[in-house]
Amino acid sequence: MASVAETVTPAPIVVHRHWWRGRLVQVTGIVALMYVAYRAWAIEYPWPNDLVWNSLSLHLDDFQVWLLTERGKEDQSIVFTVFEGFSSAIDHLVEWFNRLLLWLTWVGTTVAGVALIFRFGGLRAATIMLFAFAAFALTGLWEESMQTLALMLVSVGLSLLVGIPLGVAAGRSAGFRRAIAPVLDAMQIVPAFAYLMPVAILFSIGPAAAVVSTMIYAIPPAIRITALGVRGVPVSTVEAATSMGATRMQLIGKVQLPLARRMILLGVNQTILFALSMVVIAGLIGGGGLGAVVTSGLYSNPALAILAGLAIVIIAMALDRSTEAIAEQTDPAHRHLDETRKRRLRLQTLAIVGTIVAGVGISKAFGAAGAYPDEAGNPPHTATIEEWLLTKIQVVLDYVQDPTTWVFAITERVGIFILQQLLLPLQEFLMEAPWFTTVAGLTAIAFVVSGLRPALTTLAMLGSIGFTGIWALAMDTLSQVLVATAIAVAIGVVLGVLAAESNRFSKVMRPVNDLLQTLPQLVYIIPFIYLMPVSIVPGSVAGVLYAFPVTLRLVERGVRDVAPTSVEAASAFGASRRQVLTKVKLPLAGDAVMLGVNQAIIMVLALVVIGGLVGSGGLGYEVAQGLVRGQFGQGVIASVAILALGIALDRVTQGTRRSRKEGIA
Repeated sequence: MASVAETVTPAPIVVHRHWWRGRLVQVTGIVALMYVAYRAWAIEYPWPNDLVWNSLSLHLDDFQVWLLTERGKEDQSIVFTVFEGFSSAIDHLVEWFNRLLLWLTWVGTTVAGVALIFRFGGLRAATIMLFAFAAFALTGLWEESMQTLALMLVSVGLSLLVGIPLGVAAGRSAGFRRAIAPVLDAMQIVPAFAYLMPVAILFSIGPAAAVVSTMIYAIPPAIRITALGVRGVPVSTVEAATSMGATRMQLIGKVQLPLARRMILLGVNQTILFALSMVVIAGLIGGGGLGAVVTSGLYSNPALAILAGLAIVIIAMALDRSTEAIAEQTDPAHRHLDETRKRRLRLQTLAIVGTIVAGVGISKAFGAAGAYPDEAGNPPHTATIEEWLLTKIQVVLDYVQDPTTWVFAITERVGIFILQQLLLPLQEFLMEAPWFTTVAGLTAIAFVVSGLRPALTTLAMLGSIGFTGIWALAMDTLSQVLVATAIAVAIGVVLGVLAAESNRFSKVMRPVNDLLQTLPQLVYIIPFIYLMPVSIVPGSVAGVLYAFPVTLRLVERGVRDVAPTSVEAASAFGASRRQVLTKVKLPLAGDAVMLGVNQAIIMVLALVVIGGLVGSGGLGYEVAQGLVRGQFGQGVIASVAILALGIALDRVTQGTRRSRKEGIA
C-alpha cells in the first residue's frame, strides 16, 4: 500500500523572478526603444540601396523566358518532359471526373452521393449532403460546383496518396518525423498565395497547377494527423503482435492502421477542408469551377461572386459533417462486427449500389426525354431561381452600401477607426523607422520570446526581405498583420476564457467556431469589401474573423487543462475566482495562449496577403499584379518575401513550447 506522501500530487514549482525579467515587460521595452529610434531618425535611414539586388527581377524574368523556350522545344530535357507528363495526366484526370459528374446529371450525382454518405455516415450526414446537392442545382451553379468537386476529388486523393504513407512512416520513426517537420512547417506557414506564380510557371495555367497548389497546402495535415494516430496505438498491442511473429507489413496493415482508423479519417476531414480553402485561390491559375466565378465576379458581378461563395461554404460544411460522421460510424472502438451485422452491411451495400444504378438510369431516361434544359443536367426553372437569388443578394448589397442606412454608418465608422487609428500609424512607424532598428528590434523580440535559434532565423529572414528590395511593401503587410492579430488574439483570449469558465457559453461558441473554420479563405473577405471602405481594411478584418476561433479553442483548452490541484490549492488560500483565473489558470496556460498567438498570426498573414486581390496593397498586391500582368520576376520576389515574413513571424511567436521540439503533432 502506498504511503500518503506517495499519493499526494506534487504542486507545480513556481519560480519567482524580478518583474523586469518577464517576457511581456522585455518585449514592451524593446518596442519602446524602437519607437524612440523612429522619432529620432524617421525617414533618414531607409533600407540602403547598396544592400539590394536590383537586377533580381530581370534575372527572374529571363529565367521565365528560358523555361517557356525550353518547354516549347521538341527535344526538351527529361525534367520538362516529366513536368509536362504530370501536368497532362492531372489535367486529363480532372477532366474525366468532371465529365463523369456531368454525365450522371444532377439527379444521378445526388442519388449516388447521398446513398454513399448514408451507407458509411448515417442518415443525418446524408440529409446534409442532400441539401447541399439541391442547393448546387437550384442556384444554377451545378456545372461550376461539379468542376470544383472534380478538382477536390483529384487534389484530396493525391494528397492522401502522398500524406498517409508518409504519416505512417513518421508515426513509426522519430528520426523521420524530425527530418520532415521543418518541411511541413514551411508548407503550412507560407500563405498559398505566395507559391501560385512558381507553380503556374512550372505546370502552366490550368487544373494541374491548381491541383499542385492545393496539394502543397493539404498534404501536411494528412501527414501530421496520420502520424499522431499511428503513434497513439498502444505499445502493448504492438508488442503483442510482434511477439506473435507479425512482420513489419502485417503490423502496419493488421494492427496500426486499423486502430488508427479514426485519426486517419480525421486527417481526411482536415485535408478536405484545407483543400477547399484553396478552391477560390486556385481559380486564379485556371482551376475553374466556383473559384473562378468568385474571383471573376468580385467587381464585375458581386452578387454572383457572393452566391458562388455561399456554394463553396455549403460544400465545405457538407463534406466536413460527412467525413466526421464516417469517422464516427467506422470507428472500431464504437462498434463490433459480428456475422449478422456483416451480412446486413453487405445487403445494405448491394441495395445502395442498386439505388445508385436506378437513380442514374432514371435521370438519363428523363434527360433523353428533354426534361433538362442544358447538357449540364441542371433542373428545370434553375434560371428563375438563380435570378431571384441574385436579385435578393443585390438588394442586400445596395442596402449595406447605402450611406443613409444604419449598417453603413456603423461599418464605415469602424472601418475608418481601424484605418486611421490603428493601421496607418503602425504602417508609418514600420515603414519610416530606421531599417536597422526594426531588424534589431524584431530579432530581439524573437530572442526574448523564443530563444537564440529562432532569433537568428528571424534575422536571416528579415535580411532576405531587404535584400530583394521590397522592404517597404513587407512592412506595409506586417502592419496589417500585427493589427489584425492583436484584435483576433484579444477577442480569442476573452472568449476562450469565458468558454473555459462556462460550459453553456462553450456550447454556444462551438457551432460558431465550426462554421468559421470550414469557410475558405477568400470567402471571408467578400462581405467586408462591401461592408468596409475598400482599402487595406477588408483583408485585416477578414483576418480577425478567420483567426480568432483558433485562438479561442487553444485558450479554452489550455485553461481547462490546468491541474485541478493547483486551482484547489489557490482556493484553499482564499483566492477569489478572478484571482484564481488571473494568478493561476492564465499563467499556467501561458504555452496555450502563446500557441494561439502563433497560429493567429500565421492565419492572419494568409488572409492579409489574399487581400491584395481587393486592393489591400503590400506584398499580396504585388503577387496579384504579377499573376494578372504576367510579371514573373515581380510576383516571385513578392512570394519569396511573403515566405520570409511568414517564417520570421512564426519564429518570433514560437515561444518555448516543448511540443514543437518533440514531434509533428
